[in-house]
Amino acid sequence: MVASREGASAGRFLAKIADLSERSGATMSRTRREKERAQKLWAERRELIRFGYGKLAEAIVRQARAHYQRALQAWQQGNLSEAETALRQALELNPDAPDPLIALGRLLVKMGRTEEAIGVLSKACELDAENPEAHFLFGQALEAAQRWRRARDAYERAMRLQPSAELTEQLRERLTALEQRLAAEPTAALSEEAAAELEDALHWAQFYLEVGFPRRAREYLQRALHIAPDHPKVREVMAVIERALSD
Repeated sequence: MVASREGASAGRFLAKIADLSERSGATMSRTRREKERAQKLWAERRELIRFGYGKLAEAIVRQARAHYQRALQAWQQGNLSEAETALRQALELNPDAPDPLIALGRLLVKMGRTEEAIGVLSKACELDAENPEAHFLFGQALEAAQRWRRARDAYERAMRLQPSAELTEQLRERLTALEQRLAAEPTAALSEEAAAELEDALHWAQFYLEVGFPRRAREYLQRALHIAPDHPKVREVMAVIERALSD
C-alpha cells in the first residue's frame, strides 16, 4: 500500500517535471522567436536609416528602398538602363541616400560615363565618409578618367578606413600599379602639387575638347603649358585643339 502511494507520488512528480520542462521549452522557443523578430526588425531599421528613416516619411523611405532593390535586380539581369532609371528614382525621393549613390556611381563607371560617375561618387564619399567602398569606387572613376594622383588619394583614403581583406588586396594592387605609372611619367621631375595641377588641367582640356568646346579647352591647356610646356601630352592636346579651332 505504501509502495503504491509512493509510486503514484513519483508518477505525479515526474509528470509535473515533464509539464514544467514542456512549459520551459515553449517559453525558450517563444523567447528565441521574439529575439529573432527583434533582430530582423533592427536590421531592417538599420537599412532604412540609410534611406532617410527618421528624417523623411516612412512611406517615402520604403519607396526609395524599393526602387533601389529593383535596380539591383535589373542590374543582375543585365538591364543596365532599367537599373539606372530605378536608382535615379530612388535618389529623387532622397538625394542623400548613400547606397543608391554608390550603386549609381559604380554603374556609370561600368557604362563608361566616368565624368558623371566622378560627380556622383564624390557626393557619396562626402555623405558616407567612413565607407571604404565609396572611396575605392571614387578612385576607380578617377583612374578611368586618367586622373592618376586624385585616384591614388582616394585609394589611400579607403585604405585608412579599415576595408575588408578582399578590398584591401584590391586597393594594394591599384596603388602599386598607380605608383609604377606615376614613376614612369615625364612629370616625375615636377613637384607633387604641380604634377596634380597639370593632370587636372589636361583632364579638363580633353573633356571640353571631347564635348565640343575647343575654346574652353584651350583655357585649361594654357594652364598646362604654364606648368610643363614641353610635356608630350600637353603638346599632343595642343595640336588637337588648334586643329579643332581651325575647322
